[in-house]
Amino acid sequence: MRLDSTVVIAVLLCGAFPSAAQDSAIPVPVAPAEQRWSRDLGGHTFVPSHIIDNPFSETAVTVTVGAGAGDALGPVVQRDPPAILTEGKWYGYTILGIGVGADFRILEYLSARAAFAAGAYMGSGQDSVLAVGANARLSGAAGVKGSLPVGDNLRFAATFDVVYGPVYTVLIAQGLVDGIQSGQITASEFLQTKDTVTWIGGLVGSWAPWPFLGLTLNSQFLAPTKTGNVSYAQNGVLVAGMADFDARPLLAWLPMGLNLAYAITSPVGGNGVSTLQEFGFGFYYTGRRDFALGLEIDWKIGRLENTQATQATLAWLNFKYYWN
Repeated sequence: MRLDSTVVIAVLLCGAFPSAAQDSAIPVPVAPAEQRWSRDLGGHTFVPSHIIDNPFSETAVTVTVGAGAGDALGPVVQRDPPAILTEGKWYGYTILGIGVGADFRILEYLSARAAFAAGAYMGSGQDSVLAVGANARLSGAAGVKGSLPVGDNLRFAATFDVVYGPVYTVLIAQGLVDGIQSGQITASEFLQTKDTVTWIGGLVGSWAPWPFLGLTLNSQFLAPTKTGNVSYAQNGVLVAGMADFDARPLLAWLPMGLNLAYAITSPVGGNGVSTLQEFGFGFYYTGRRDFALGLEIDWKIGRLENTQATQATLAWLNFKYYWN
């Protein structure tokens, strides 16, 4: 029996080139989806800042170390003849600070947190030690955060914290002035102790319009409960904002992030906090999403604990490690 040549060619072609149905049976590997972290919104990974809160429910450990220098406006110390004048003069001082904190996600959108901070400043010259003195502050804080996502690009949170911290200030020149004016010089004129429990309620929101840009706004109300005989009533409001930029979505080979933050604390009533403005600029390594490492430079304008007007520049090393 003869086979038609057309049939023979068709059979050979079918053997050399499998059908589409056969091709579809071959499994095709699928790339795993990128893991999403608690600080991700709209494809953007937010960088932290010690100036402003964030709305994310997260589990993380934070360590912040800072150092800097500033100038304070104090009384003039005259050597010959010895005298302390009330006219103002700017004196230099140095600042050190450290903070340690931890966040614990209890539920998907609920977390608790605790923190400890210590800071000190001291006059950097002989006259400055007399006029500006020295100061030490310790504080411990605990709080909760309720977080609410709105779509893929928005996140809001309500926060409630309590902060306790004694403040110790040694002020020699001003103590002498106050003692002379009051007619008696006692140890309390030179060593001031302030001891306060402050309750803080806050609202914070973050928005990521693009994968390379994030925006955050934060507001807080500070309400005091006095403890001891001498305390500092921290009645006030804080408003802060931050924009942060991540280069990775645009340039995969550049794991660098930048942030620009501003915060202002203002008094409520006559016995409130003194006005404090803080400007911050930082750059961060963004090559790994389970931790953030950055350096922030701050400029502060306000008053010291002894009410002297001040301006200061500080550098803060910020480290934060996340568990998803």
